[in-house]
Amino acid sequence: MTAQMEFGALTIKDLDKSNIFQGALTKGGGSVSLRCRLVALSLGLLNALLLIAAVFIGIYCAKAKDLLAPHSAALPFTIELNYLRRDHSEMIRAKLESQAALVRERANQMHLMLQVKQQKIVMDVHQRNIETQEIQKANLKTNKTALEETCGRCPQRWVFLKSSCYYFSKRESIGRRNWPESRADCMGRGSDLVVINNLEEQILLNENLPQQPTLYYPWWKNSFWMGLNDVVANGTWVWVNNVTEVETMFWRDGQPSYSGDQRGNCGASFQSSETRKTWLNGNCKVHLLDWICEMEPK
Repeated sequence: MTAQMEFGALTIKDLDKSNIFQGALTKGGGSVSLRCRLVALSLGLLNALLLIAAVFIGIYCAKAKDLLAPHSAALPFTIELNYLRRDHSEMIRAKLESQAALVRERANQMHLMLQVKQQKIVMDVHQRNIETQEIQKANLKTNKTALEETCGRCPQRWVFLKSSCYYFSKRESIGRRNWPESRADCMGRGSDLVVINNLEEQILLNENLPQQPTLYYPWWKNSFWMGLNDVVANGTWVWVNNVTEVETMFWRDGQPSYSGDQRGNCGASFQSSETRKTWLNGNCKVHLLDWICEMEPK
């Protein structure tokens, strides 16, 4: 740059010394010389400005190189940040998928609850149908009994079962009695206390014994007198028709009992799910029970 300025200065001097320049000055006057000086001065200032600009550019480039070094040191952190951003995106996607799965599970749960509710409704309907059928069955049984009673084969309020007419004192609510009084009531009705001849009649009577609306304590007080006793010979049970009972399969376990409050010489029957084991004994004169009468149909 200095060389250029010197060159420019030498050129001006040379021009000043040259005949051409002198001729120009002579012809144009002082204004031409002033202009040339101004041009030379402007060129010198321009060269100085270019030099200053070059210096500033060099300084800026040096600083830019210094700035590149920290950028290289931060590269691992930038990579880690990118990994974290990617992991964050994965976590967000996983969260959204979990929320969607939760929504589906809740929908499935609501569906299952609805199915359970519907099943309960169906079961309630079935239960009501069963109860209705039980009522209808009881009504049919009552109607059957009523029809059998009106056939004229048995007296009024008697029940015709298979081949005999039976009278259950429980249905009349006339009060309980001891064994002799119960037999006297049957004889007054033209019959006698029931005689069970076989297994078929045993099961038939057990299934048709009136339900006990009031349960007495102890359990054997809910029994019905029948025409069986061992008054004449202890341990030898005889029916009122003078037939000796030799079958022991119908006695309840532990019966007949000859100890405790239950001991006695007259036989009774107790309604039980074990249809073959319903007989028991009681005190003929002390115990008050219901009774069953039996007679031949007309």
